[in-house]
Amino acid sequence: MEHTKSMRRAMKRVLALALCVCFGVLLLNACGLKEDEKGAVVQLYLADFPQTLDPALLQGNSDTTQLLSLLFEPLTRMDDDGDVKGALADDWYGEYDTVNQEYAIFFELNESQWSNGTGVTADDVVWAWKRILNPDTESPYAPLLYCIKNAKAIKAGIMTSDDLGITAEDDQLLKVVFEDAKDFSEEERAEYGIQPYVYDEDTFEYACDRFAENVSNIHLSPVSENVVKRYKDYKSEDDRDHVYQWGDYSAASIVTNGMFKVQSFVAGNRLVLERNGYYRYDEDNDTDEYVTPYRLSITYYEGQINYSTEPDQSQENYQASQYDNGKIHMLSRFTKDNYGSYSKKMETASTTNGYAYLFNTRTITDASVRQALAAALDRSAIVNDVTGTGEVAATGFVPSGVFDTDSDSDFREEGGNAYADYSFDRAQELLGGSRGSYKLIYLIPEDFSRYNSTQFSSKRLLEQSVDNYNVYENIANYAIERWGELGISVEAEGLVFSEYEAALKEGDFDIAGYNVIMDSTDALAYLAPYATMYSGRQVTIDLEGAGVTPGYTGLESDEYDALIDRATYTAEPKARAEALHEAEQMLDELCPATMLFYYTNSYVADSKLSGIGKADYYGCLSLEDLKLSNWRKVNSEEDAASLALEEEHAD
Repeated sequence: MEHTKSMRRAMKRVLALALCVCFGVLLLNACGLKEDEKGAVVQLYLADFPQTLDPALLQGNSDTTQLLSLLFEPLTRMDDDGDVKGALADDWYGEYDTVNQEYAIFFELNESQWSNGTGVTADDVVWAWKRILNPDTESPYAPLLYCIKNAKAIKAGIMTSDDLGITAEDDQLLKVVFEDAKDFSEEERAEYGIQPYVYDEDTFEYACDRFAENVSNIHLSPVSENVVKRYKDYKSEDDRDHVYQWGDYSAASIVTNGMFKVQSFVAGNRLVLERNGYYRYDEDNDTDEYVTPYRLSITYYEGQINYSTEPDQSQENYQASQYDNGKIHMLSRFTKDNYGSYSKKMETASTTNGYAYLFNTRTITDASVRQALAAALDRSAIVNDVTGTGEVAATGFVPSGVFDTDSDSDFREEGGNAYADYSFDRAQELLGGSRGSYKLIYLIPEDFSRYNSTQFSSKRLLEQSVDNYNVYENIANYAIERWGELGISVEAEGLVFSEYEAALKEGDFDIAGYNVIMDSTDALAYLAPYATMYSGRQVTIDLEGAGVTPGYTGLESDEYDALIDRATYTAEPKARAEALHEAEQMLDELCPATMLFYYTNSYVADSKLSGIGKADYYGCLSLEDLKLSNWRKVNSEEDAASLALEEEHAD
C-alpha cells in the first residue's frame, strides 16, 4: 500500500510542478505587474477586531470565521453546495488495517508551506488536534474529534495524548484510526460511554464520508507547534499588564497556512492581511498563481478616534461612511438603521452559526423557569425589530444547513420547528407562581485605548468614549422588557471579552448571551457541549473514574449524556440521526440554552472591486481573486493620505 501511495503522490507533485511553471508565466503576463510591484492593496471592512486568531479557542465574534478562513486551511473544505472538496489534503481514503485490526482514514496532504517558509506536515495536524484535546486548552471544538480512537478518554484525563489514534505516516500522509467498541471490555464500554457497535462496509464508508466533512471545520486547521510554544506566556515589553498568547495582537506570533498571512495586527487599530508568499510555493512557482490581491486592509474606528471630529460615532457607521466616500471598497457589517440602504446591491450567504442565551442551571434550578424565559422571546421580533441585519429566526437549537443522515438531508427540516409552541402565553403557563431576579451578561467591544495610547494626540481625546453600536445590548434590552412583563426582574451587564470569558468559566451569571460559532455540518457539534464530558473545558479528575466538567451552564444529566454518547459512537446513519434528534428534544426540555437566531453573512462592494468568489457552505467569502480597478492610483492616493494624516498629528 505504501509503495503505491508514494508513487501516486510523486506523480502528482511532478504534474503540479509542470502546471505551476506554465500558469505562473501566464499570470505574470496577464497581471502586467512591473518587476518591483506586488499588486493591489484593498481597503475593506470584513469583520470586527477579533479577540484571537487562534482557531482552536473560544471565538467571541460572530464574523471571525471569515478572517480565519483566509488565514488557515483545514484538510478539506465544503463548497457552496455542501460537497466536500480537497484543501490541505488533496485525497483521502478509508482502509481496514488487517495487521492492527483497525478502521482508519488516510489523508494525503498537498506540499504546502507555513507563512514563515517551513513546510506544513502531517505532524502539524497531529499536534494541533492533540492540543485541542488537551484539557488545559479548553477548546470548544474537542468533541468534533471524539470519533478518533481514545480521544474522549484523553480529554477526560484518563489517557495521554500518546494514546490518540492519529499518526503521521510520513510528512504528507496522515492516518486517523476510528474508535471501535470491540476494542473495549463491557466494563470499559460502560465507563467510557462506548456503545457496542462494530463497523461493516457500509457504516465504515459512511464514517469516512462524515469525518471528511467534519474536518472541513476551520477550527480544526493545523497550527505550527514551534510558533505556538514560542509565544506561550510571552509578555510585551510595551505593556506589562497584558500577556500575549499565540494569535493574540501580535502579527509576528501568527504563522498561517492559508492564502493570506497577517502583516499587521494592532489592537483595535488595524488588521492587514498579506498574500502568503509561501502558499503552495516551491522554487519554480509563487503564490501569485493562487492569490491576486497583495493586501487586504481593515482600519478600525477605535484607532482613528483621535483623528475624528465625531468621537461618539459607532464602528459600523464609521465604516459605512468610509464606504460611501470611496475610502473602502467592501462593507460587510451593518446596523439595523443602514442595512436597508444597501439591500438592493447586497449579497447574502447562510452560515451554520447562531446566537443563543445560556441559562445557568445551578442558579436557575427549575427547568420550567428556564423554559419560560426561552418561550417569552419572540424570535421573529428579534430579527425584524431588534437586529434587523438579515439574521434568520431560530426554529431549533441546531441551525439550518446542518446535515441529518447525509449531505442531501437537513437536520432542521427533519426535526421541524422545535420552538413552534413558544409564546408569551406559553411562558406564563410554564412559569406558574415562580418569579425571581437574575443577572444577564453580554459581550461589549474591548477598550483598546490602553494598547494604543501612543497613537492618541491628547489625553482629552484618549479619555473620550466611543459609543459603539452593540446588537447584543439591544437584544438584552428587548429580553429584559419581555421578561419584565412576566414579572421577572433581570439586570444586564456588558463585559469585555476577557471578563466575559472569565464569567462564563466561573459561572458568574444567570443568563449569558453567547455566540455559537461551530462552523459544522454535524448536529453533534451543537448539542454535545451540554453533556458533561463534551464541554471542552478543563477536567476535574476523579481518581475512581473519568474526569467530568460540566459546560458553562452547569447542566448535569445522565440521560442527556447517554444520548450524546449514543450519537457519538453509533455507526448506522439513521440510528445516529435519531439519537441526535432525541438529544435536541431533551435539550429543549432541560433548557440550559435556547437559540435566538442564525447568522447570515452579507456584503456590498463598489464598482472598483471585482472577483469576489462564491461563499462556501459556512458563509465565508472567497477573496483570492479580488481585482481593484486603477489600483496603482488608489494605492498611491491612500499612501499619501495616510502619510499626511500621520504628519498632521505627529505632535
